[in-house]
Amino acid sequence: MIPQQKNSQESVKIASEAAPPEPRDVFSFPEGFLWGVANSHFQVEGHPGEITNRLSDWAMWTTLDGKILDRSTADRACEFFKRYQEDIELAQKLNMNSFRISINWPAMCPEPGHEYRKDDPTLLVYKEMLILLKERGFKTFLTLFHFCLPNWLAEIGGWNNERTLDEFERFAKFIAEELGEYVDFWLTINEPLAYVYQGYIAGTWPPGYNMNYLKGFECVRNLLIGHQRAHKVIHDVCPEAKVSVTHHWMKFTPRNKFNPMDRLVCHMRDGIFNHSFMRALHTGELTFPLISLIDHRVRKLTCKIPGLKDTLDFIGVNYYTRQFCEFECKWPLEFFGAKSNMVENETSGLGWESYPEGLYDLLVHELRPYRTDHKGALREIYITENGHAGIFEADLVEGDWSLEDHGRVRYLKSHLLSLYKAITRGANVKGYLHWSLTDNFEWAEGLRARFGLVRVSYPTLERTMRKSAKVYAEIAAHNGIVNHPPEQRQ
Repeated sequence: MIPQQKNSQESVKIASEAAPPEPRDVFSFPEGFLWGVANSHFQVEGHPGEITNRLSDWAMWTTLDGKILDRSTADRACEFFKRYQEDIELAQKLNMNSFRISINWPAMCPEPGHEYRKDDPTLLVYKEMLILLKERGFKTFLTLFHFCLPNWLAEIGGWNNERTLDEFERFAKFIAEELGEYVDFWLTINEPLAYVYQGYIAGTWPPGYNMNYLKGFECVRNLLIGHQRAHKVIHDVCPEAKVSVTHHWMKFTPRNKFNPMDRLVCHMRDGIFNHSFMRALHTGELTFPLISLIDHRVRKLTCKIPGLKDTLDFIGVNYYTRQFCEFECKWPLEFFGAKSNMVENETSGLGWESYPEGLYDLLVHELRPYRTDHKGALREIYITENGHAGIFEADLVEGDWSLEDHGRVRYLKSHLLSLYKAITRGANVKGYLHWSLTDNFEWAEGLRARFGLVRVSYPTLERTMRKSAKVYAEIAAHNGIVNHPPEQRQ
């Protein structure tokens, strides 16, 4: 049974704004370029089965004291599971032609030995969702693992237990069999190194380890194996499928560029966070920077992974910000150093610096080793996430708070200009997905971090388009960035 939807006209308000001026010129993107939005199931769904029964590690995590900064939960989130028709209609009004969603693995595998069923109510909702997107002319991006494990797998070690690899392969095969005809782009794993950093080093996400590099590196290896196995079974079912991961790329800058130890810290962070996973997908071999191999236990994790080479059918990149880093003089030595509070440009509500130059550098220079596969075929690149957060408390309802989001508009335009410049320099970028369509639950930050082009007043779940939504809609309509006359610029 597919949940009934309200008429979107009853629940969506449009922020008033004068008609856009006629463009003077446009920085045009390639014909057929994809303009889209992205979300993930736990952050938007409010899936009733998952929440009621705490089926995922994240559903459990939000109930633990002190884990979520604003003490909110994703128990209701945006109710996307019930209101997806409304949000797809919003995306269509914004001239989008692509949409990224993720699949709720915990809701579909609630216990050990569970048999996937074609008549699973959750599966049927996703099927209807994807069919609707295809009928409306959207290209679809589908993520299989977006940070949330079935809780029973988390309790036996999660990605550090090989049982999870078996279950992930089984899940990927079932989803390919049931939904493959409606999926244009497959993303097996979202931001693997961000997942490992937050869950094994910082301890702010499940499984909640703190500075456990060994388990973290082991998790990296198992995520690679999980991707390889999912890539194979998806291609077994759908031979022409395009399968990749979404890789969170961050620009690391030494606080003092003349300090060799600050430069070493950036080298270590860049080598592991940005390159280790991508290099492994390209070459088939997991390696870490030399200094990390001092530990013989880490050396044992470096290896060739059978079948992994060239399991990168396209390149999916999430880019948000850069980070200044500095060496810490302490014992024992910590070659990964520390994040510096230094910034040079405008920041978001989360303190993330706007650094569009980093996106250009990534696309033109950093991805150069991975541009082609070993047969010489040029890989397509998709920006699968990019966005800007404001901070507004979860209980706000009426008023014009956050609707004139000029910071997000500046962020959006500056990053798209960098993207345009990169394309003119030869970067094979075919699409851009903004994070996100609506406000959503932002993991450890809770509901207060607002990334949406569309504002969500959580007490009522009313959707209201922000200024940034209109700006992005205009860009998509023109397939380019409109350069308005000076007197009409904001």
